[in-house]
Amino acid sequence: MSPFIARYFVPAAVFQGVIVGGGYGTGREVVEFVSRHGPLGGVIACAVIAAGFAAVLAVSFMLAVSYRVRDYRHFLKLLLGPAWVLYEVLFVALLLIVLAVVGSAAGEALADGFGLPYAPAVGVVLGAVLVFNYFGRRLVEGALGTWTLLLMAGLVAFVVAVLANPAPRAVSASPAVPVLDAVRSGLQFAIYNSALIPVLVYCVAHLERRREALLAGLIAGFGGALPALLLHLCFMAHAPAVLAEPIPTWWLLEAIGARATLPLYFTLLAGTIVLTAVGVLQGVNERLDGWRVDAGRAPLSRRTHALVAAALVLVSLLLARFGIVDLVARGYGLLAWGFLAVFTVPLLSRGILLVRQQGACHAP
Repeated sequence: MSPFIARYFVPAAVFQGVIVGGGYGTGREVVEFVSRHGPLGGVIACAVIAAGFAAVLAVSFMLAVSYRVRDYRHFLKLLLGPAWVLYEVLFVALLLIVLAVVGSAAGEALADGFGLPYAPAVGVVLGAVLVFNYFGRRLVEGALGTWTLLLMAGLVAFVVAVLANPAPRAVSASPAVPVLDAVRSGLQFAIYNSALIPVLVYCVAHLERRREALLAGLIAGFGGALPALLLHLCFMAHAPAVLAEPIPTWWLLEAIGARATLPLYFTLLAGTIVLTAVGVLQGVNERLDGWRVDAGRAPLSRRTHALVAAALVLVSLLLARFGIVDLVARGYGLLAWGFLAVFTVPLLSRGILLVRQQGACHAP
């Protein structure tokens, strides 16, 4: 892997694959946070999302590089001090939701796309999690990078196919653009998806200078918002019918007569969702290793990494079966506001001050 790709593509790929990939796969979140505001309102929401992602990622990467922190426990202790425990509490709830949702969704994608029974499909998901977390960061980063390229290629092909076959009656002109609502939705989406950034600071291991971290954060942030804009353009070409669909991307493929591509779609969707879980769990394993090293003990073995990851996915899937995740998910808005208070605001205030203080002592 070339130094340029390691510095600027790997962080963007990790962010895309872990935080953005799973959310964009079905298109439902783009409808909820972007497209329901209409053509121009959706573009405004995308601009807010891009700015939010870029700001949070750039400051996070610069802080991690400035103080040489490579796992989220040390990162949060630096940023929040004793209050880092509050983030942990919110993170546990979020982790259960994310793993349950992505595990179930990947299983359902494999079952629907290839006719596998649900239980064996979930077994495939667990097997993938075991393999990736056994071999560790290098395989995870490589897989996320490769899959991000495939995902973006698939997205471009999807956009071209959909825009080449617009609905007979596309969107009618809206008398007013809900600017404030669009801005609010964009902020909510950015906060919701950036809550896991501290878990992903392992991806800046290749960065040495703050300027590199700044550029890597900007690239990852604006790149992370690009799929939302592309999907929004597709949805507007078939609005308002597509906006009511539970899986808008799937519906669009059928609407333009591209059913033959559905197996490829399900493969990309399942792979993206699995890598979302893999990337998050890699951050958890890095945190456990950091805790053990601080205590004077050796990091966990590869086998233990894999077993920890598989156990967390399995527990989350069992909780989902009992409806606990649905109960927690009803309070997801509260979690988003909690992360805003506990992470986003401190990052964009104290975090910037810490970076500037370090910059006054050392060259960037």
